Amino acid sequence: MTRKQISVYSMLRRVSDLIKKNIFLLSAFPIFTELFSKYESNLTQIGSLIEQQEKDITGLATQKEVNRASATKLILNLSSRVVAYAKLTGNEVLAKEAYYSETDLNRLADDVFVKACRVIYSAAQSHSMELMGYGVTPEILSSADAAILAFEAVMDTPKEGYTGKKQTTTQLADLLAEEQAILGKIDLLVDILKDTQANFYTEYYDTRKVVYRSGSLAVKALITDAATGNPVSGVTVSFALDGVVVLEKVTADAGGFTVKSMEEGVYNVTISKLGYKTVIQPFNILADELATLEVKLQQNA
Repeated sequence: MTRKQISVYSMLRRVSDLIKKNIFLLSAFPIFTELFSKYESNLTQIGSLIEQQEKDITGLATQKEVNRASATKLILNLSSRVVAYAKLTGNEVLAKEAYYSETDLNRLADDVFVKACRVIYSAAQSHSMELMGYGVTPEILSSADAAILAFEAVMDTPKEGYTGKKQTTTQLADLLAEEQAILGKIDLLVDILKDTQANFYTEYYDTRKVVYRSGSLAVKALITDAATGNPVSGVTVSFALDGVVVLEKVTADAGGFTVKSMEEGVYNVTISKLGYKTVIQPFNILADELATLEVKLQQNA
């Protein structure tokens, strides 16, 4: 929900409360009952849409992160065994094909990550008989395949959740516009009471004002040490959209940075610094909303 929509919705609710307290002043007008009934119905729908829109998609992102971490662990284990076999048997082509470090995999966009996992898995499967002596059992191969499939199944769910929120925003915009049109008609009725109910007239139009939230920042970030809670400077934070890095920032002494303007979307954010474990996570940016990125980095063992 945008700042403007939040402000308008807040005003609409305040007006509803005021009218209910003074409904006897307006109920004499023939059209009022119909107008206010529709107004209240719309207000209820708007509230429901807001709840739907604000439904937390963090669970989707968390599941994606868990599945990717699981696939990474299994594939790295498989890679190390294939590379060991390849080097010991002088198969440098296979060694090069199957070698990926944890950093290599962490830096890959989701679709490229899946392709890399499949390359390692296919290499292991092609030499499965020889690799049994290196601990590559059918169970390990099956687990690696299942982990890749599990990640593929969820890798787009945060983006799908964002798309749903965007559709809800459009519905909200339409309902808010209709609500304000109804309110414009109620204004005409209130205007009739200007001379006879001056106090109500003044309070109504004071309540009718939309107080917009201020703020121009798109992103505010703070990176801290997970163990000490202290801010971490010199952390590189890159924002990738559809696999392409569109912005890269480095944290200042206070461990943070701000970004004044960014296009809305679901970004893949990579947070890294030498001596710390790299963090990769999805990050949603919505139009007209300040997005806060707070990450606690864990030091390498």
